[in-house]
Amino acid sequence: MFPAAVAVFFACRLLAHDLEARVTQTARVVVVRATYGGSQPVAFAKVQVFHPKQVGREYQTGLTDQRGYFSFVPESPGSWRVVIDDEEGHRKEIEVAVAETFASQPAVEASGGPARWERALVGLALIFGATGILYGYKARR
Repeated sequence: MFPAAVAVFFACRLLAHDLEARVTQTARVVVVRATYGGSQPVAFAKVQVFHPKQVGREYQTGLTDQRGYFSFVPESPGSWRVVIDDEEGHRKEIEVAVAETFASQPAVEASGGPARWERALVGLALIFGATGILYGYKARR
């Protein structure tokens, strides 16, 4: 009975540390999340992305962040190959299918706020406005 319990214990441990990857595609970005057993993030694992039209040549390399996330922007549709390796014996290779419509969506650029000259113009307008209110108040007395 003891060897069976040990076998079940080790089988559960192996499944708990199985490297899994979940892919999300949003607004021209492919986001991959690597986890052990679906819950514990694979932090700082090596990631390689291979272009579908350039077989064997890396398109991008990097590391997952501390929460197990890695993202890349595909430049063309096709079946992109992503390899995640924690260099501790866990390795996962996945295929990410990028559709033609996904790759052709325009990139959405985030604005960093108003430009420097716009902020300066607003500052001057506030100064002149405050000065006008102050002189108007004094003239009224």
